[in-house]
Amino acid sequence: PASSGVNLTALNASNLGSGTVPTARLGSGTASSSTILYGDQTYKTEPASGGITEADTWYLTSNITGGAAPISSNLSRMGFGGFALLGTGMTESSGVFTFPSTGHWEITFQGLCQGSNISDGSYFMTHIGVTENDSSWVDVDSHGACIIDHSTSVNASAMSKTILDVTDVTTHKVRFATQVSDSAMITGGSASELQTCMFFIRLADT
Repeated sequence: PASSGVNLTALNASNLGSGTVPTARLGSGTASSSTILYGDQTYKTEPASGGITEADTWYLTSNITGGAAPISSNLSRMGFGGFALLGTGMTESSGVFTFPSTGHWEITFQGLCQGSNISDGSYFMTHIGVTENDSSWVDVDSHGACIIDHSTSVNASAMSKTILDVTDVTTHKVRFATQVSDSAMITGGSASELQTCMFFIRLADT
């Protein structure tokens, strides 16, 4: 017989023998394949799955005489050695790199210096510059190598690294520079291998 259960209390959910509880009775919001029910009884967008979602590598394709501040030419995304872009990737214009999404980004810059008959005590430096307003720039990491008791030909390297919290992709950008103290030095680049190169990895949400 049909009857109203409006006055029934202390019902045990384990006694439900058939049927399905409508999603509207479980919580507020919109239930769908892209939302999940949280403990506050609301349907919310499913959080992104764990793991790295962006990884990109760029490099200098040919030598630069001396240093460059910033490096603004002969830049290309890596396309050899099994590299595969993860995610959308960085974009570059006149040496300025723009991020595809907000988040905490790990940025690594590796520079190679080459030359002959370099003076003892000469140095080679790498710099990472960032802007948070798309206008004013600051070097956030600078590292160098000093050349002592060199042979006829010299190869030296330096590496700079930082983590940038990109809260706005239109204002937060990055660029790279090399600095030399001897005019006989060059910043090494190659079309077939990484010599002077930049690595970008998105670690987490901002």
